[in-house]
Amino acid sequence: MNWQHLFDAAKSLAGLANDAPAGPGRPRQVMLQRAVSTAYYAMFHALCGSNSDTLIGTVPIGPDIGLWLKIYRTLGHREAKDRLASYRQQNPVLDIQNFASVFSSTQEQRHNADYNPRRSFSRSEVDRLIARAEAATVAFRKLTAQQRRALATHLLLVSDRSR
Repeated sequence: MNWQHLFDAAKSLAGLANDAPAGPGRPRQVMLQRAVSTAYYAMFHALCGSNSDTLIGTVPIGPDIGLWLKIYRTLGHREAKDRLASYRQQNPVLDIQNFASVFSSTQEQRHNADYNPRRSFSRSEVDRLIARAEAATVAFRKLTAQQRRALATHLLLVSDRSR
């Protein structure tokens, strides 16, 4: 899943892209809600891809493709939010802290968009959400491989059980 294409799709859904339909009442609320959800999934897939890329390699071939996919699919949504929050507390890197914060707030808005039928969004609100999520993701993906590997290890190997 290409996270950059997901951000493009979110912008298109929200009527923020050059190919967006114009006219009164555009975009509809359902499109804005889908845009919010898609922006969150862009962040989530960027994180999952980073985990696989830094632990296995960016162009897995042969038997490594199965392992790459397994790592990609290991992290759940709630775990991602919770483990990013715990890593944020112990890591001073601003781009990691910002990504964790934006990930959490975007996930919360995704839940509103997907599960709260009374929640409506304005185009400008969705524009800000997408821009913030995309900027945090771009900055996160520019971190060194070592920084992203340390985060991936934390995300995938931290036990949720108290000892």
